[in-house]
Amino acid sequence: MKRHKTRYAGVFYREAKRLGGKGSERVFYIVFKKNGRVIEEKVGRKYADDMTPSRASRIRSERIEGRRKSRREIRKEKDAMRQAEADKWTIGRLFTVYMDTRKEGKGKAVDSGRYHKYIEPSFAGQEPCELTVLDIERLKRGLEKNLKPQTVKHVLNLLTWIINFGVKNGLCEGLSFHIKKPLVNNEVTEFLNDNQLRRLMEAIEADSNISVANMMKMAL
Repeated sequence: MKRHKTRYAGVFYREAKRLGGKGSERVFYIVFKKNGRVIEEKVGRKYADDMTPSRASRIRSERIEGRRKSRREIRKEKDAMRQAEADKWTIGRLFTVYMDTRKEGKGKAVDSGRYHKYIEPSFAGQEPCELTVLDIERLKRGLEKNLKPQTVKHVLNLLTWIINFGVKNGLCEGLSFHIKKPLVNNEVTEFLNDNQLRRLMEAIEADSNISVANMMKMAL
């Protein structure tokens, strides 16, 4: 394509098909010397990038002075950042791999539901090392507003298992703190009928060293 000069030194343009519209548009380029080499770079389109000869000239000055990176360098950095983001072992990514190791069944289905409802909204995009005590405390308080302590404990246990899975398999760093779960009272009070009470008393008389748990089993 033919090069067209502008009134700015080292700035020229070529006519090219307009992107997203009819007709053509100017595509601006700059030429300069750096470290003994002649460098030619595309700096942008008139319409697509809102590029003008004066803007192109400023970019040329910044490139010569080393205050601006080339479009290629910027693109490479963005690609590297996107790749680094994709390579992160976030809670969401760990959960997917962790669940692939779980056997099919009710427990897996229940945990999947808990994750998507309670953990995913807050932590799916975060790496374990990014979580803080305050993050966990906020989650815990939010859960305690509508859930029983046992369910809250299950949710926090699941989060712990996901993170531990990542650490165990060398995929991520662990937490710098311990996730505290709510205390749950699992004691079940048994009411004995007359016959059961009688058998319990007989067991106590027969063996003074018998445990309470075994006494209850014998009575029932």
